[in-house]
Amino acid sequence: MNTTETDRHVLDFHYRLEPLLRLSDHSVIGHELLAGANACPAFNSPDWYRFYAFMVQEIPRILAQYPGLLFINISGEQFIDPVIFDLLRQYPADSGRLVLEWTEQSFHHAQMPDVLAAIAKAKRLGYQIAVDDIGAGVDGMGRAIACNPHFGKIDGQILIHAREQAENPHLFMRGMADSLRAHGITVIAEFIETEADRHIAVAAGVDIGQGYLWTQSKVTVGV
Repeated sequence: MNTTETDRHVLDFHYRLEPLLRLSDHSVIGHELLAGANACPAFNSPDWYRFYAFMVQEIPRILAQYPGLLFINISGEQFIDPVIFDLLRQYPADSGRLVLEWTEQSFHHAQMPDVLAAIAKAKRLGYQIAVDDIGAGVDGMGRAIACNPHFGKIDGQILIHAREQAENPHLFMRGMADSLRAHGITVIAEFIETEADRHIAVAAGVDIGQGYLWTQSKVTVGV
């Protein structure tokens, strides 16, 4: 199966939509919205404000065109930024299809109570929550357990390390997946680039996959 990755340019911004697939049957469950043509840009705060403000108009168009869930990356600092959170409140969270994905980037432990309060507020607005980068950087597993998300995404470096293991390459990832699932969290693995990667993720008990295996074709959408 080959699923396209959408690349869209808006004003001076780019964003991409990468598919997430259920590993049991290869069905697309949604897409992740990624800012930037190839990688997340180092926007300053005013540019991020402009980007999320544009998304107020763009997200309904995306939801109309692409079925399933839409994952939107939000750092801890962005969660507690009052300007960005006010913009988030304008998104159609009550559709049940929007997932805020808490990234590890720029996270500081001192912010944890404020971030958790913002996440709880987002849940009340109707958002689902995902935690990104579990197993990398700061304590991603701790972040996941603390905010009780709907989805937990195992960091891609865990899968890269698993490829290097001659025997039972899935075991370490399996331990992480089992721990997350024990808390009722749906497990996502990224960086799935080959069928061998997919087999490792399946053996580890991962529910959903994301990666180059399903994004080898690329189409450009005009503005």
